[in-house]
Amino acid sequence: MGLPTKRVESRLLYLGPEGTHSQEAASRWSGGSGDLVPCRSLNDVFLQLSGMPEAAAVVPIENSIEGPVTQTLDLLAATDGVVVTAAFGLPVQHCLLTAHDTSLASVKSVYSHPQALAQCGQWLSANLPEAALVAVASTSEAARLAAGNRETAAIASRLAAELYGLKLVSDEIQLNRRNETRFVVVRSADSGVKVTMEGITQVKSLLHLAATDRPGALLHLLIPFHEADMNLSFIQSRPLPGHPWQYGFFIEVEGDILGTDFSNTLGQLRSVAATVRVLGVYPSKQNEVK
Repeated sequence: MGLPTKRVESRLLYLGPEGTHSQEAASRWSGGSGDLVPCRSLNDVFLQLSGMPEAAAVVPIENSIEGPVTQTLDLLAATDGVVVTAAFGLPVQHCLLTAHDTSLASVKSVYSHPQALAQCGQWLSANLPEAALVAVASTSEAARLAAGNRETAAIASRLAAELYGLKLVSDEIQLNRRNETRFVVVRSADSGVKVTMEGITQVKSLLHLAATDRPGALLHLLIPFHEADMNLSFIQSRPLPGHPWQYGFFIEVEGDILGTDFSNTLGQLRSVAATVRVLGVYPSKQNEVK
């Protein structure tokens, strides 16, 4: 099928700052090779990627608690010339961090990203019921602030503790221990990397389909997958820019939509959808991610 799936990039972009779960994901993917480049926003990730054929990006696409990362989906649809070549999950473990000379009893404020504060609310109520909860832009920023104030704590990652020299007071303080964020690896279609899925036993495909404005439009989009016996693992609607009250659908299915077995399916989709774009084909098993 000719889509790139191997770690050959010299630069790996991720949503910064340093010390975030996105950096952890990028580090895991790179395996210690190549330069990790933090970006200020997801918009910045895709903007830089468009002009860097030799680079790749690791971006969050879905969280098991919070659901889809809609900004990533919108940018995948809006950015021409990029493809998803891999997907993998990263367990999210929230830790309470403080300066080394700070006791739990002296903590008056706890900094973190709003989602982390919400996910750790039960632990905070039981252990720091009087502490003020202060929302900041990222868990890494929370760790940086806590490093400079002995009356504060941060909810962040072990990586952030190492980065800012903080003490790990308690780990896995989130209510749901099965909190996982799914990341995708995105590359320029002009990267020049051409490898096959040889040896890969299970494959997924991600598509963006714009529905036509007619009754039963979504049903017509789903029928080709049903007839091909392709299982849907993800579906998310998003507004179509410039077309008020019209929607596109991100659909992930099990199988190689670009393979010869499903050539008729792709043809059927093009006959019933306003637009069809294959955003990527990649291994569905994490242990087969190259």
